[in-house]
Amino acid sequence: MPASLSAGAIVDEVHVDGIGVVPVRFNRCPAGWQVTFELRDDAVGDLAVQHKLVAPSLREAKASVPRAVTYLLGRPVDVGSHI
Repeated sequence: MPASLSAGAIVDEVHVDGIGVVPVRFNRCPAGWQVTFELRDDAVGDLAVQHKLVAPSLREAKASVPRAVTYLLGRPVDVGSHI
């Protein structure tokens, strides 16, 4: 799915190794760019985790999603260069 605009937000997808595609929304905020995404387990249909993070640039916000997903899933996160 190509990125699109919806209600003033950039709607896109970010690929996360070992997980697949995660739908995301990017919005401008006073601190830079806010990205919102949701994690859901198919085995537990009525439970989801919605996460928001803020980065100084759109590029950094998009690059942070795979590490945030990895962290939320309890997996080791590479803290080296991520951009």
